Amino acid sequence: MTTRDFISIVENELKDFADFRDDGISEVVQVWYCKTIQNHKGLFIVKDKYGWKYPCFIEATYNGDKGELYLDFYRKYFKHVFSVADKEQ
Repeated sequence: MTTRDFISIVENELKDFADFRDDGISEVVQVWYCKTIQNHKGLFIVKDKYGWKYPCFIEATYNGDKGELYLDFYRKYFKHVFSVADKEQ
């Protein structure tokens, strides 16, 4: 499987996924990607007709040994901000 094949399969699976059928996905954006041997992993966000489904991130993993694709959904619950300016010297 090539990188383009992986991204295309993920996009198609997300568009067909039951939770998104009512809204309809207009765009799938790859945020991060890595390939190790026969395995692929990527982080994606999706946009529907109302805008970004932020803060929902989808981690897609292709297991090359089994020929399986896993989709894990994550939500951002909070952001903790701290200053590092005082620590740099």
